Formats: sequence, C-alpha cells, structure tokens
Amino acid sequence: MRLFRLSAAAAALVTGFAVADEKPAARPAVPIQPVAPPNPAEKFETTHKVVASIDVKGEKGLTLQTICLDGKGHVVALVAPPKPYGPPAKGATAEIHVFGAGGKPVANWKVPFHATAVNCGPDDAIYVAGDAKIAKFDAAGKQLGETAELPHVAAAVKDKEALKARAEAQLKKEKEQMAQAYGDARKSIAEQLKRIEDKKAEERSKTEVRQIEQFKNLIQQYEKIEADYKSRTVEQVIEAMTGRLRVANGMSVSEKDVFVACGDIGYGYAVWRFTKDLTDPKQILSEIGGCCGQMDIQCHGPDVLVAENTKHQFARYDREGKKVGSFGKRGDDTDPKCFGGCCNPMNIRAVGVGDIYTAESEGVIKRFSPSGEFLETAGVVKLTGGCKNVAVAVSADAQKIYFCDQPGSKFHILEKKAK
Repeated sequence: MRLFRLSAAAAALVTGFAVADEKPAARPAVPIQPVAPPNPAEKFETTHKVVASIDVKGEKGLTLQTICLDGKGHVVALVAPPKPYGPPAKGATAEIHVFGAGGKPVANWKVPFHATAVNCGPDDAIYVAGDAKIAKFDAAGKQLGETAELPHVAAAVKDKEALKARAEAQLKKEKEQMAQAYGDARKSIAEQLKRIEDKKAEERSKTEVRQIEQFKNLIQQYEKIEADYKSRTVEQVIEAMTGRLRVANGMSVSEKDVFVACGDIGYGYAVWRFTKDLTDPKQILSEIGGCCGQMDIQCHGPDVLVAENTKHQFARYDREGKKVGSFGKRGDDTDPKCFGGCCNPMNIRAVGVGDIYTAESEGVIKRFSPSGEFLETAGVVKLTGGCKNVAVAVSADAQKIYFCDQPGSKFHILEKKAK
C-alpha cells in the first residue's frame, strides 16, 4: 500500500518499478535512468486493428479514467479526477460521456461525487461508483433513484476495537520496515551522489550533472518520508485504511448481484457483494494483490472474473468467493500466450458469458475462451506511461473492441480485420 507519493522528478527516477499493494516493500527501488524499450507485442499477429481514436475531455481539466459498453453498444466513458491511492478527493465530482459505436458523442451528464468505476448491468442501467457511493442512470442520463451509500464501509469497520488493534500492529510494522527501507535507499543514493561529486567537474557526463540535483532532491524527499512515518499516529492509519475502502477500483453487475472491488483493511484489495437494492453486504474476497492501485473485476454469468495482475493471471470465483479456476501464466513479452511486464493483466472484460478479453498496460489485448483457454492476440495499441488502467470493452458481435488510453484521455476503436 503506498502511503506517500514522490514528486514527478522522483517518480521519473524510479520508472520501471511497480508498487504492489500487498505488503510494504522491503526497500524502495534504487533510482535509475528510465529507458523505454520497444514493445515486442507490436509484432504479434492480431485479429483487430485501430481505426479511430476519440478524445475525451471534461470540464475543469477532468480526463478519461475508464470505459465500458452499454446494452446498445454505446461507449460509456467515466471522466473524473485520477483515482487516488488513499481516500477520495473531498468535494470532487465526475462526468459520464456516452458515444456511439463509431465514436460520435451522444450524451453527457454530471455525477455528484468522485466516481472511480463504471459498468452496465443486464438491465441496461449504467452504474457509477466511488467515494463509497453508487448511482444508477438510464442511457440518457436520467438518475434512477437517489445516490446511495455503499454499505461495505460500515460493515468493515463496525468492530472498532479490532480495527484499532489492527491499525496499531500495522503502524508498528510500518515504522520498523520503512525506517529501514528509506534509510537504506537514502544511503545508497548518497553514495551514488558522492561518487559523482568526487569527480572533477570537467570529467562529469551530462547525465551525471543532471543526477546531482536529482539525487539531492530525492534524498530530501526520503528524509521527509522518514519523518512522516515516524510521526504517524494510529488515527492516521485508521483513516488511510478506511479511505481505501471508499475507493471503487472496479465494479460489475450480474442478474442478481452488484460487486465492488476496493481497498482492503490493511493491504491488498477486497471484493464485496450486495443485492441490487444495495443491502446484505458481504466480503467475498480479501487481500488480493494489485499493482499501482489497479484491481479490475467483471461478471461472467453469476461468477466474478478478477484480473490478478501481480500473479500474471486472471481468476474466476463464484458469487460466494470460492475459486473456480485461474488462467494465464507469467512469461516473456515475446510470447503472446503469456502475460509479461511487471504486473498483468490489468483489466478484464467478457462478452456476456462468451469469450473473455484481457488488457495489459503495454496496450496488448488478448482473447480467451469461456473456459479460460488462450485463443489469440486481439489487438495491440501504442500507449505511453507505465502501470495503469487499460479498460477494454467488446461489442456483442466482437467486430469492434474499445480500448481506454488513460494517459492520452482518449479511447481507441479497433475493428476486426478482413480475412
């Protein structure tokens, strides 16, 4: 779980290292110069190709966060502030933008809270969730009923004494591990800085000259993070724990249930199940590993598919949380049958109860059979940025695939190639 975030400059130094929200890192990554290697997947044989890219921008700088399809084949785009690692932004709102199958705008409307997930149910309603709230709309944007509070937060924290005990144990572990981790990292960076500063000015490369200031800034940030951890209180840990519960990382709707993936108490992610009228909250999965704030779920009939990105697989669970099977495997980026990268697949979607599609941070879309057998690489989209949400949606006839380009605030339309 990431509790403090580095500046853009520091983040650039550690590009290439993912943060898995399972356990505190033993030590932070030693900064290196980022390198953008070529994507081997661009050479894969694919069934679909990109035919259009649709920009999606909202008011006051809001950008595209994720997409899904409604029952009529419209693209439903969630436009909002970025999904936080900690509690949702106070007072933030979001927007829904609806597009036709070819990318033509159809409708848009506001959502009165910081929404972070969207999906459509078998009843063709559009469900929007975030900040422990959920709202339901029809295709034209008319809200169906009142905005409701998701009941899982209250259910998870009802035992306050147990929550406090868990927070105390977590705080103790954090202080011990993070003091060691950031202390070691600061020492390593200081040694690298000294080696550069020991050189004569005329012997330093251009990269080394830039690194001097970068390393100094990074040392200051590590010192601040160390100080922050030392001064953390049990109350702050409880706030962080419950704040992660409020963020809807993923959501899906079956004929009978509503499922929401959110941060778990402690580390990792949880999946909660509710009835359609948002009663009877039940946590069916806990402590699922997820990378960089990403945890996507999708219904496949009554079951739930989970993109277990830190395990390089996706899994199927029944509505009670019993594991039915896991599919996919870790492997080289050059092998289309494998999930490569540091953590993939990031996202998952299904065409009804038919084929299953996965999406990877590098822009790779793969198709699996309903039983989880790899069938083919459906498409490859050129993207920028590292680990991120790459929501994918597929038309009912599988002729079109829609792919969320979060860094570019756009979605790409892929069409099936002529044989």
